[in-house]
Amino acid sequence: MKFFSDLFNLVFPQICLSCHSRLQPEEIYLCRECEKSLEYLEGEICPKCGEPLSDESSHRCDFSFDAARSVFKFNPILKNLIHHFKYNEMTKVGKLLGNFAAEFLRKENFTEAEIVTPVPLHTVKKRIRGYNQSEFLTRQIAENMKWQHLPHLIQRKRFTETQTKLSRHQRKKNVAGAFVVNPKFEVKNRLILLVDDVFTTGSTVDSISKVLKEAGAKKIFVLTIARA
Repeated sequence: MKFFSDLFNLVFPQICLSCHSRLQPEEIYLCRECEKSLEYLEGEICPKCGEPLSDESSHRCDFSFDAARSVFKFNPILKNLIHHFKYNEMTKVGKLLGNFAAEFLRKENFTEAEIVTPVPLHTVKKRIRGYNQSEFLTRQIAENMKWQHLPHLIQRKRFTETQTKLSRHQRKKNVAGAFVVNPKFEVKNRLILLVDDVFTTGSTVDSISKVLKEAGAKKIFVLTIARA
């Protein structure tokens, strides 16, 4: 079997998912240099929203979730990985990022969730893109952490335009009232981990957290791969 594996790697060499250089035998998905370029979000952060604090006295947040954390800073290496993951359906990237997320959860002891759920895509967007990248992440996290995975806990009840070029105020208005809790599931008094790829203003996860709290959820924790 090793002979065929070596032959396959010779004909189809494994390459870095970021810079596309050939991987060494001990490297998985990313070359050593690209992996070293990933910047963990460290230092003083707001215990509520996870924002890095330079002057704690000037920081204010009024989100509906109980706590949020991000694994990495949003730098060019991570931006490239997330872009491939979202738009090129590169599940290898999803496995890599899901493993990083699970490792972060264990190391930081961030939360002991009962349920893991993704930020949902509207059915139109999901049909166009082919899959929901956040759902892939939650599946990886749930498997690693042995938590219950409910990918359809939250539903979008209306189509929303992309948030990419919107201001903070516009983002909040864009997603207001866009989500509902799937009535098939009971969330009363449950601890829920909500997962997305990037935390920018927090408008989307805050809107979802509101409807979960209204449905009786005990606590909502938010985990994102990156913080913009």
